[in-house]
Amino acid sequence: MNTRPIVLAHGAWSGAWAWGFVAAELEKHGITPHTMDLPSSTDPDATLSADADAVRAVLAGLDEPAVLMGHSYCGEVITEASAGNDKVAHLAYLCAILPEEGDTTFSLMGEDPTPSTLGDAIRVSDDGTSTLDPDGARKVLFNDCTDDEAGPIIPHLGKHTMRVFGESAKAQGWKEHPSTYFLTTNDLVFSPELQRRMAAHAGEIVELDAGHIPQLRCAAQIATELVRLATK
Repeated sequence: MNTRPIVLAHGAWSGAWAWGFVAAELEKHGITPHTMDLPSSTDPDATLSADADAVRAVLAGLDEPAVLMGHSYCGEVITEASAGNDKVAHLAYLCAILPEEGDTTFSLMGEDPTPSTLGDAIRVSDDGTSTLDPDGARKVLFNDCTDDEAGPIIPHLGKHTMRVFGESAKAQGWKEHPSTYFLTTNDLVFSPELQRRMAAHAGEIVELDAGHIPQLRCAAQIATELVRLATK
């Protein structure tokens, strides 16, 4: 079986480490995914375009087009990074922002018919970076997880630059590439209703019985679907 490369781009307040469980499942299929740490996870001056450049740099180093998955906020990033990019074979949105022109993470969350309470957990520093209150993160991000599952992960949540949530992708790569939307049915960050609205732009929808961090509870299912998308 020949498979395309798989590139995984993390969401806010995390890093490449967030894909550990999915990567372990992909390894069982003989695939080592490509990951990166986005500038917005460390640099107060980072922009959405800088994050997109980081994704493009990984894609540019590959020998053939890849399946590119973005989680949460990173849907904006892969949307921009994939535009006009022949190193992308398929886009995969994991409970992610899938924007139309001008849409931002903030604007779409503001239109959510079931508004999230994640904002109550965000703590913003003077430099424009933010962190999450652990209790708030536990209730909203890890609502479907046990304490044993969420407990070891929450201390690893880091910073994220707030400005990127108000920026929009400069181009919509989903208009050029086939795409799959992974919809999380127990999500308290982007409601299933909002996700279904965004997923209408994708070629197919895969439903996951999970909250906003499906990498914990659904790693094997995500890996299996990624292998399917990557198989030539």
